[in-house]
This record gives sequence, C-alpha cells and structure tokens, in this order.
Amino acid sequence: MALVVATLKSQLELNWLVPKGGSFPENVQQSANRFADAVATWFSTAQANLVPCTTAQARKGQLATQAASAFNAGSALAAGQDLATALSAYIQGQLFGTGTAGPPAGTALAASAFGATFTNVDLENGVRAQQLAQACQALALSTVVAFPTPLPPGNVA
Repeated sequence: MALVVATLKSQLELNWLVPKGGSFPENVQQSANRFADAVATWFSTAQANLVPCTTAQARKGQLATQAASAFNAGSALAAGQDLATALSAYIQGQLFGTGTAGPPAGTALAASAFGATFTNVDLENGVRAQQLAQACQALALSTVVAFPTPLPPGNVA
C-alpha cells in the first residue's frame, strides 16, 4: 500500500492533537511518543519498488526522541525546522527489502510548512492535521530509495 495523506491526517488528529476541552499529555516526551506512533503507523505502509518498509516501527523511538527536542524548541519556526530534521533522519536509512532510503530532498520545504502550521495557533485540529500530513507526505515523496544493482549472470565480484 502506498502512503495516504488521509491516513496520517486521521492518526495525527485522533492520537496526537488534543481536541478542545481534552487533556494534554503530561509532558513533551509523551506528546512526542504519540506523534511518533502516528507517523510510524503511517510509514509502515510505505513501499518502494513494490517492497514494503520493514523498519518503520523499529525506528519509532528515534523519531520520538528527536520530536521531543523539536517540541521543546521554544518557537514555532524552530520547532518546524527541528521536526523536519527529525522526520528526515527518521526516513533516511529506512529499509525496503534490499533498498535503503536516502536523505529526503524536501526537508527545507517541510520545515517551512511545519513552521507555518505551528505559527497559526487559530487552526482547527482537522486543518492542522491535514497540513502536517501533507508536509510529511511531500517529505516522504522527495526521498529516493536505492536498490543494489544485481550482477549479470556469470559475473562474480
């Protein structure tokens, strides 16, 4: 299955963003864990060359740790930059069978989108989740997955 923006939007809205009158997580790490869980669940459906991603859940802790740092950044723009960097690090190195994800080319664009979304405190959760999901999707789509070239028959390296 390919990555679907609506799936991540739903994950973020239901499991990470706090509805009006809802209870906020007890600390930044708990919020980051919820964010990482939503992203890892979504990224588990990623495919490259029809091969599924096999490391999305295993690398969830890495994303949660880096997301917590982003959420502690102190400003919306810094949080956006740090979150884009965290997601880029999470995506880079993901495995798709013998294929390995390279660095996403869209990190700067994602940072700008995240920062703009975090800056606008008046956004409804559905809109906020949609914007964040679209930025994550763009980041994932800007990633090249390299597969080793098979040797022709009879050639031994």
